[in-house]
Amino acid sequence: MSKKISLADIANTLGVSKTLVSLVINGKGNDHGISPETQKRVLKKIEELHYSPNVLARGFRTGKTNTIGLIVSDIANRFYSRIARRVEDYAWDKGYSVVICSTDENVEKEKQQIKMLRERKVDGLIISSSQENFEGISKLLNDIPHVLIDRTFNNIESPQVYVDNYRGAQLAANHLVSQGNKKIAMLSITPEYISTIRERSEAFATSLAESGITIPAQWDIHIPFKNMESAVEERLQILKESNNLPQAIFTLNNNLTSYCLMALRKLSLSPPHDIALIGFDDMLYFSFTQPSVSAIAQPIDQIGEKAFDLLLRQINRENIATEERLVKLPVELIIRDSSTKTS
Repeated sequence: MSKKISLADIANTLGVSKTLVSLVINGKGNDHGISPETQKRVLKKIEELHYSPNVLARGFRTGKTNTIGLIVSDIANRFYSRIARRVEDYAWDKGYSVVICSTDENVEKEKQQIKMLRERKVDGLIISSSQENFEGISKLLNDIPHVLIDRTFNNIESPQVYVDNYRGAQLAANHLVSQGNKKIAMLSITPEYISTIRERSEAFATSLAESGITIPAQWDIHIPFKNMESAVEERLQILKESNNLPQAIFTLNNNLTSYCLMALRKLSLSPPHDIALIGFDDMLYFSFTQPSVSAIAQPIDQIGEKAFDLLLRQINRENIATEERLVKLPVELIIRDSSTKTS
């Protein structure tokens, strides 16, 4: 294995000091009166020797690594993978790299990931937290720039970017009722204390109640985060075998929607003829499945853009006004075949 080239190797080769080489690498040569000719010699030698700076070590020296951390519940979830893609794009344009972690809704794992990223001297964090309350991570985030996305907390000063979950669930409920459905089920997911799940379920039930519709216990279905696919299929199979199927189902995230659609096919139930289906969070493939799937669409690009912008402003020590710290983005109802009543 070849020896890693160091600043000292470059300095010794050129007959200059390590400090001079460091200043040139960090773009401070002009500020310290280093001649253009000398700077060119240093940069040429760096290229010849294929020198790669130790980002972590430089972070300890300068307090900045041009790296940020992104923590989500599950990067395999297409909602989070699309956000990660956008954050990475915006970060790259500004000279930053992104380290991505999945918590699997494990609160202790999330805390350890925050500690790990801090030890790596990331300049800031974007987090979709699985904590039940902000106190669970507030001490870990106390003195580092951060933005909370998707999952939010009340009465805190941290910048937060989220969507209008309440309005989205209202739109879904009103649409199902407008199609003549009165027997309606809801598929939720644990942990249900998370703000997105809580707001969507409460808004959906409240909107149905305004139309005189309640969700009976057997149709208020709670799916565990782990083994989601098999759990959805099992619960729907029980309802079918007991001859107790609802007329429509509302699912609270895109994974639940996908697994619900798959389970209905296995059970030879076809939306919307046998049962209507609408989910929260639109996916690209929902537009060309058979049937196409109705959904509440979230502005993925805006979530990533707003979150990174707020984080970068903190890193650059810019003042963020109180009214700018809470960014609530609108959602949209996309009506497709799965929820549309046919004659």
